Amino acid sequence: MDLTTSILASGLRSRAETLDLVANNLANSGTPAFKSELERYALYGSEEALSANGGPDFSALSPDLRKTWINFGQGVLEETARGLDLALQGPGYFVTESPDGNLLTRNGSFQIGIDGQLRTKEGFKVKLTLPDGQPLPPNFRLNPNQSLLFDREGVLRQNNLPVARLDLMTIEDGQKLAKQGNSYFSLSDTAALKKAAQIEVHQGWLEKSNADPTSNSIHLIKISRQFEMLQKALQLHSEMGKRSTEEVGRV
Repeated sequence: MDLTTSILASGLRSRAETLDLVANNLANSGTPAFKSELERYALYGSEEALSANGGPDFSALSPDLRKTWINFGQGVLEETARGLDLALQGPGYFVTESPDGNLLTRNGSFQIGIDGQLRTKEGFKVKLTLPDGQPLPPNFRLNPNQSLLFDREGVLRQNNLPVARLDLMTIEDGQKLAKQGNSYFSLSDTAALKKAAQIEVHQGWLEKSNADPTSNSIHLIKISRQFEMLQKALQLHSEMGKRSTEEVGRV
C-alpha cells in the first residue's frame, strides 16, 4: 500500500469511527442522564515506520482515534412528578450494585423491588446508608405501600421518619470512569471516590441527556460529507495509479 492510499484509508477509518460515536450520541439524546462522547485523535505510525523515518516527527503519520472524551456536563432537569424519579444537581453519582460490581449512574429512574430494596430499571440495587451514614442493617426493607420522600441532601423518609440516605459519591477526574452501557460507569480505582458534598437531590425530576440533538445532527452531516470526500479521493487516486501502470506498460 502506497503512502497516499495509507493516509486516505486512515482518514476513512477515523471518520467511520466518529460516525459511530456521533450516531450513538444522537440515538441517546432522549436517554436520562446520558453523557455524550467526543472524539480525541492522535497521530499513528507503526514502529517500523517511525524507526525508519526519524521517530515521532515523521510527517506521514496517520490520524488515529485513540480514545473518546466523555462530556460530564450537567444535563437539564426535567420534571416528571414521579416520586421514584430523582435528579442530581451538581457533581456526583448514585452507586448501584450490579452482578459485576458497583456501577455509578446519574439516571435516577428507580423502583422498589419485591424485596423492598430501591432498584434501577435494570434491577440493580441502589446503595443506601442509615441517615447518619452508617451501614444499613441486613434486614432493612422499604415499605412499598408508603410514599417515599427525599430531601435535597438525599435523606429518605417514610411515615415522616428518616429511614435511610442515598450513598452519593463523586470523583475529581471523571475521565477515569469507563462507560458501561448508556447510563452507567465503572471505576477500577475505587479509592478515587469521595462522598459527594456539593450536590442536591430533586425528587420528581430526571436529568436529561446532555447530547444536543441539533448540534449532533449537524456534526453527523459534516462527518458524512468528509467521509464521502475521502472515498472519492481514494477512488481517484486508485484510478490515477491504474492509468500510470497502464502507461508504463505501453512504453
